[in-house]
Amino acid sequence: RVGKTPSARLFMYTHSPLKNSTMCMLSASLLKLKEINLHCSQQAGWMLEDGQSAETEVFVESGSAAVLPCVASSIYGHSSAVHWKKAVENELKTVWRRDRSGLEFRPVGRGLNVHCPQPNFGKGDYSLHIENVREEDGGMYYCVVQGNSVDIKVMLRVVKVSFTPADVVEGSDLTMTCSITPEPGRMITKWAFNGSRVPLQTSTQVHKLKNVSQKESGVWSCLVQKITGGVQGKASASLQVKGILVPKGPQSPARVYAEVGSSITMPCIFSDGLISNTASWKKVSNTSSLPVPLPPSFKVSSGSVVTQWDRSAHIESVEEADQGMYKCSGQLGSADGRKASVERNIQLVTAQILSSSRSGQMTLNCNLSDASQVTQYEWLRLDYGENATYTLTPVKSTSKVFTIPKSEANGLGGWVCRFYEQQRLLGNVTYHQQMMSGLNGQSESGSSSKAITVIGLSLLLIVVLLVLLQMYKNRRRRKMIMQYPAMETIVHLAANERESRERSKAREKEMKASCSADLPSMSV
Repeated sequence: RVGKTPSARLFMYTHSPLKNSTMCMLSASLLKLKEINLHCSQQAGWMLEDGQSAETEVFVESGSAAVLPCVASSIYGHSSAVHWKKAVENELKTVWRRDRSGLEFRPVGRGLNVHCPQPNFGKGDYSLHIENVREEDGGMYYCVVQGNSVDIKVMLRVVKVSFTPADVVEGSDLTMTCSITPEPGRMITKWAFNGSRVPLQTSTQVHKLKNVSQKESGVWSCLVQKITGGVQGKASASLQVKGILVPKGPQSPARVYAEVGSSITMPCIFSDGLISNTASWKKVSNTSSLPVPLPPSFKVSSGSVVTQWDRSAHIESVEEADQGMYKCSGQLGSADGRKASVERNIQLVTAQILSSSRSGQMTLNCNLSDASQVTQYEWLRLDYGENATYTLTPVKSTSKVFTIPKSEANGLGGWVCRFYEQQRLLGNVTYHQQMMSGLNGQSESGSSSKAITVIGLSLLLIVVLLVLLQMYKNRRRRKMIMQYPAMETIVHLAANERESRERSKAREKEMKASCSADLPSMSV
């Protein structure tokens, strides 16, 4: 409709068979035909002529920003006076107002979070922006623009996801509510968890969970839509279940794989709220209710200021006997003073490579204390290089038993066995050929050194026995001589005379030899 006055406006509105109606408003001042503004928005409402009203419905998540649309033409452009009001208990109260002079009026309290961007006024856009929307902000809003008699109404509905109880502990029941303020009547509600749709039998705004675990920790979202279609809203909230964060459990025990001789950490990390001195570890027996002693090198994290909820256990050197089931438990306190006990079962699976030799051929067995989860094995050749580097080369074997080729039986390096659950790597274990040959050399050298030691000790023992025998003979002889003192004197004198005669004979021989040497020289 084209009016006869300069301020007349032309409205065009169409209806689309699609779910969302398209509303377009073409306005032009007859005095300035070159300036034509076209505004389109997909809203559940209609742009009506002067004297009529248009109502729009907006769904906004609690805590986010909301934009309440108000598109109207005004001959005053940037200097238009705008007045936003809200219906509160059958009374219209000012939310935001601006005079033609540019002076803004805001109520005390929420006024700082509400504004209308003035640069958009020249485009006929007087939309109201609300920051950090709360549930009490929901309701009917009215937009009044000076020079425009169209009554624009916007219904703001605030969507929020809440949990009951607010402090959720493992094992308790939980109720999730998707509230809409104000209530729009009958709606279709859909729930999603971490972005994936949750299949439910009924589309209700209340969703209940029983025996909550850490698997339910994450982002829960509700999507609401009118039965007639069109306008829809979404809200999300993060759910943190108090308990043991790692491992998640507790339906099935977590498994930790460790090579015999290596170190391993069994995780047990609590959420905030752990009651001091209530966390503990114990080893569970499958055949008896009696307590099983923990490994000698078993240590529990002290829980520093940075990781005060970490009660993980560490074994410095895993032994084959350490395999089995371990239990980590503790108590958590909630905001209302309640206490809840939580626990996790962690199974330690030991792995090692057993070697055997038959007919000069070495066979390796990738042995695990519990291989129920293993679906595939992989063997790799380990070769050492310079600067502490190494390379792994796969071989064509997927069995837990591997026979080393004779050409590589005496080579340096080793063999690595990897074990998988489907495509997920569970762990690996290494057989060091170089280390084993070194150990064999050490054992041989050790046996030879033992033989030398035994021979030396035997010789020393024989010498000691001979010395003792000689000492015994001398002692017996002295005892016999002591019985005849005169005989001892005679024997002693006889021995002295014999020695003097021998010395005299030696001197005579020397003198004769010297004389015979002098005679030839004199004759010459």
